[in-house]
Amino acid sequence: MHRIAKTLALTILAGGLVGCNGVNESQDRNDNDVRPIGYYTNEGDNRGDLDRGSGFITDIADRDVEDHTATYHEDYDGALAERIADKVNEIRGVDDAHVILEDNNVIVGVDTKENKKAELTKKVRETVANLAPDRDVKVVTDQKLVDRIKNVEDDLRDGRPLAEVESDVRGIMGDIVDAGSNLGNAIKRPFENNR
Repeated sequence: MHRIAKTLALTILAGGLVGCNGVNESQDRNDNDVRPIGYYTNEGDNRGDLDRGSGFITDIADRDVEDHTATYHEDYDGALAERIADKVNEIRGVDDAHVILEDNNVIVGVDTKENKKAELTKKVRETVANLAPDRDVKVVTDQKLVDRIKNVEDDLRDGRPLAEVESDVRGIMGDIVDAGSNLGNAIKRPFENNR
């Protein structure tokens, strides 16, 4: 019995020594079997991300499109939309302007705290008509519609083609037309046609 224990111990020891024979692969610095593992995102591609490569947590947490350069789809006149938004933003009483160009229409959503919205709307309409004289200008100050316009504008700035947001634009246009001069009643479908 004692002899069996010695034989078993020597066999285990010999097996262990055989495993140590040769190059220890865990210490081979030139071994490229392990690939880097990480979490990556394509958020911000082609938009001039200023914090690109800061890490996946930053990319996930930073969903603000304000720090990205707009890259409109090639079939969309983003330069005109931005020029209109810049001019409207210069008007006193306008906090922020959002613009969508669709066929012969210019839809302008205006964030404002101004009480005299009719006068402001007239100024905006005149300014836009000078920049796009061949288009029908629709100016909206109702906050719910302005938010919907901003969402579509953000999608367009991110390079989505107008065809992908066409149903949203049609819904907004329908609400503007249905409302006529009373945009306060325009929100009949607040979540339809919008994400």
